[in-house]
Amino acid sequence: MLPMRLSTIAALALTLSSTAYAADDGGTIPPAIHIDHAGLKKLSWQLLCQASTFHELTVTEMLDVLHTNGFHHIELSPGQSLSPDRKSVKINSDMTPSDLEILNTRLRDDHLDIVSYGVTEFGHTEAEARKVFEFAKGLKVKNIIGTPSPDSLEMLDKLANEYQINIAILNQPGSPPYADGNALFQAIHERSTRIGICADVIAWRSAGQDPVDCVRKLKGRIFEVHLKGSSSPQETAAVAEVLKELAQQEFKGAFCVQTSTGSGQELIKNLAAVVNSFSDIVTRLAVAAQ
Repeated sequence: MLPMRLSTIAALALTLSSTAYAADDGGTIPPAIHIDHAGLKKLSWQLLCQASTFHELTVTEMLDVLHTNGFHHIELSPGQSLSPDRKSVKINSDMTPSDLEILNTRLRDDHLDIVSYGVTEFGHTEAEARKVFEFAKGLKVKNIIGTPSPDSLEMLDKLANEYQINIAILNQPGSPPYADGNALFQAIHERSTRIGICADVIAWRSAGQDPVDCVRKLKGRIFEVHLKGSSSPQETAAVAEVLKELAQQEFKGAFCVQTSTGSGQELIKNLAAVVNSFSDIVTRLAVAAQ
């Protein structure tokens, strides 16, 4: 099984890094992933890939694929198996120090770092939440992504400042009170600046809200933006307007690309579309900032 597994990973890496060309059957090979690193640096932005995009791979296999294709940062996802020889070890706050060291070593080898961890639960007690922060500290995580209950924010704010790790609340449809931009502002505006937002632009738009207005309302509190494939020109335009607004705000944070649709070639094609669309916008904004 191992040679077959390695061949699968090699094929993924080759496909992602290849230039687009016509296949023998008349189809099109997914285009190469293009990341405008110079533009990102100019804007003081980071591009992450959400680990769960490659849920069919273990984390160490995923790191190899992302490194091959020019990624420098990831958002680690809970529940993914660590490596082919440690499939029973899942990414969570119960990992042993030795397994954490394996992960940190592979991160160093592949020149990648973990900017964010999530979406995760914080538990029901301070002791349970502290385990999550200890885990994040061991991986030098900057942001923990989640949807904590409003009555837990005071306790989490205390831990966030103690550990110097941000909590980024994800707006999700059907997850009150965090689906609404105004409600998000009300939930966090009296908290320290360690409590902020992981913004899902398409979710805001789907909920009937103006994403740009949400970003303006939450200025200074957005730590990360989740970017998925757009299903319409209107969604693509909404994302572009949000990125323009964030550039005008001199936002310095992370953008996490992801896709949950398809597998194999289709998944790769969908991820490349998200990354390349984002990179095109970054290039334009970086030029405008000169």
